[in-house]
Amino acid sequence: MSKRSSDQITIFDVAKRAKVSRGTVDRVVYKRGRVSQNTIEKVQKVIAELGYTPNQNASSLASKREYTIACLIPQFREGEYWEKIYEGFIKGARAISGYNLRLEFELYDQTDLESYLRCCERILEMHPSGVVMNAVFKEAVIQFAQRLESLNIPYAFVDNKVDELNYLLYYGVDPYKSGALGAFLLTTRCDVKDIALIRLIRDSKHKADPNAPRRHGFLDYIEENYPHCKIHTLFISPEDAQSTYQTLKEFFTAHPEVRHIAMTNSRVFLIDDYLRRNPDPNRIVVGFDDLDRNLASLREGHVEYLVTRHIPMQSYLALTSFTDYIIKGITPPRHNNYVHMDILHRRNLDDY
Repeated sequence: MSKRSSDQITIFDVAKRAKVSRGTVDRVVYKRGRVSQNTIEKVQKVIAELGYTPNQNASSLASKREYTIACLIPQFREGEYWEKIYEGFIKGARAISGYNLRLEFELYDQTDLESYLRCCERILEMHPSGVVMNAVFKEAVIQFAQRLESLNIPYAFVDNKVDELNYLLYYGVDPYKSGALGAFLLTTRCDVKDIALIRLIRDSKHKADPNAPRRHGFLDYIEENYPHCKIHTLFISPEDAQSTYQTLKEFFTAHPEVRHIAMTNSRVFLIDDYLRRNPDPNRIVVGFDDLDRNLASLREGHVEYLVTRHIPMQSYLALTSFTDYIIKGITPPRHNNYVHMDILHRRNLDDY
């Protein structure tokens, strides 16, 4: 059998001989990302043995093609959670600016299912190379994902996901475990008999529930470890501070024994006004995510713990990994990419 010429040797041949992934070979060849020195030397040795030469012409052609990635996320105001996700997307796009990548943002109203559906239709009309999204309206997300699959448009999730779908990758925390961690922190001091779990009124049809997995993790931990604990669920409006204060005032006046409070969404700052005006040294409050207003509540001692993560890094990594697949065909090594969780307390806040 004749020996293949160097221009017939592919990146797959190098990966197979070196016993690494194609993505690892790509990172060694183009000096991108982190690769151990031992792996670099092993790959370079195989490249020399096989006489592999990267297809510069193909790379040049790829760089001239335009790729459109649609980013489907909620609308946001300054300082809100999704602003940080947006910033991560922008930083990711800058990191891979060598390719003709265009981000198209479709921002929907979390309180309006019809707003979400309209954004989905606009994305389908643009025929993108791929879609990165989150999961607020579960049923609608499933239907949209199925339409993407029928058109062979790959999609990825950031921040939260729908497990049963065939998404390419996910970047975010394990929401169930983060909820359980919040429950653990809330109950470390004593045997807890009552907990106030405060939720947001999101949409009139009650279709939006992005924090369900985290809440389930929280509740399962309490049920397993404190089976006699009573959960009091309160709903507050994120847009009506006066109504929120009144709801909390009425509840805690009627239930003064409840001193453990949790919010499994990112807006524990919404109850800060009540906590500040009604101090209780025996109260423990746990929230999630390091938004500036949450950090202010933590610093003042109104909130005891925040369970958080590096929020922009989720979308940064989701976009760059997703683009590796779209442009270079590099399959991500993991389906679910869980970022680490951080625990913030006012005693370690200055060093975060």
